[in-house]
Amino acid sequence: MKDFIGSCLLGALLGGMMAYAVPAKAQTYPMTDARGYNVGTVQIQGNTAQFVNPMGVTTQTATIYPNQVVFSTPSGYTTGVVGTTSYSVPPSPPTVPSVRVLQ
Repeated sequence: MKDFIGSCLLGALLGGMMAYAVPAKAQTYPMTDARGYNVGTVQIQGNTAQFVNPMGVTTQTATIYPNQVVFSTPSGYTTGVVGTTSYSVPPSPPTVPSVRVLQ
């Protein structure tokens, strides 16, 4: 439940930042819960954000793409995706039939 709340908070913060076109330089934002207690920071560099707990350990990473945010663990395991892709995969090119040799 705690990770889900962290994901929601992180997603809301990232969405708000994208709406205001924050410049692409490293930034750190403190996060607090409803009671005002420190729950960590969000460190943002380019299109990547990291949630860091109060002990300084990165617990979650988010990568921002057009119309999509991908949440993952620090080791790279994807834990969630919000949004839809804005691209499509092109079809495979046609293959040329192989030449047969008659014997």
